[in-house]
Amino acid sequence: MSPLCLSRSVVAAIAITVLGAALPAFADSSVTVTFQPNNPWTQEVDKVSRMDDSHDYTVEVAAGKTLQINLVTRDPNVFFTVKNDTHGKKLVDTYQTGATTWSTPNAEAATYTIHVYVQPEAMQRGEAADYALQIGRYGQSDMRVPATAVTFEEGKAWTQGTGTLDAQGAARDYTVAIAAGQTLAVNLVTRSPEVHFKVQDQANGNTLIDSATSNVTQWSTPAATATTYTISVYADPAALPPGSRAGYAIQIGHYAQNNAPPAVAGTAALSPATAASTAPPVAAGSTRD
Repeated sequence: MSPLCLSRSVVAAIAITVLGAALPAFADSSVTVTFQPNNPWTQEVDKVSRMDDSHDYTVEVAAGKTLQINLVTRDPNVFFTVKNDTHGKKLVDTYQTGATTWSTPNAEAATYTIHVYVQPEAMQRGEAADYALQIGRYGQSDMRVPATAVTFEEGKAWTQGTGTLDAQGAARDYTVAIAAGQTLAVNLVTRSPEVHFKVQDQANGNTLIDSATSNVTQWSTPAATATTYTISVYADPAALPPGSRAGYAIQIGHYAQNNAPPAVAGTAALSPATAASTAPPVAAGSTRD
């Protein structure tokens, strides 16, 4: 090899080294998403740019839970995809759908990769787009507020509670104590076919009725011995699109057997319940200035 050729090789090697040093370093692995105890929501905040145009997040979701993703950003060129790694299947690309919120129920446990990206050609040199990625994994138990204790006004056999259900709060529980020899009656009033109720006897844990399978809106049962019942009004979170609400009224009666007075939609006499902190974190304005 001539000195000239050697010189060119050395120059080329030096140029490649310098160019490599000038390029930004990118992480090859995705971020493993973690959650605080008793909180089904978490948030990842970052930015994408022309040179650093994507970030990946891996999240494990248990069977029976719903995975929900909200992308909050001021830049319309930021998108995300979701892949079910367990089955090797790409589920959504918001560049094609235009959505900023997406969710899916999980019949079985699965691991997902969320890929947040921007098209490099849509970004100016030196420009960066901030975003917050809100990730939720929840089941009906995560969406419950504390149970409401039912009380009755003196001389009145019926009381009524009203409420709304949504994807972040898809169940409400009511507990009622019934004396021996009385009958418990439940009427569900709702315009939404997605709203159901079920009744559980706390003494033995048995579910006595589930209107999702029995297709009834009125139900009653005699109590041979004094017991406490839990009445759950619920909906499948996956059946309630983000931003939608399903209203209901639950009428609860107690009366001596064979002496059923008509239900009257009067003033509710239910103890107020405090909402659980299960809503997704809210990013006010831009995620980073």
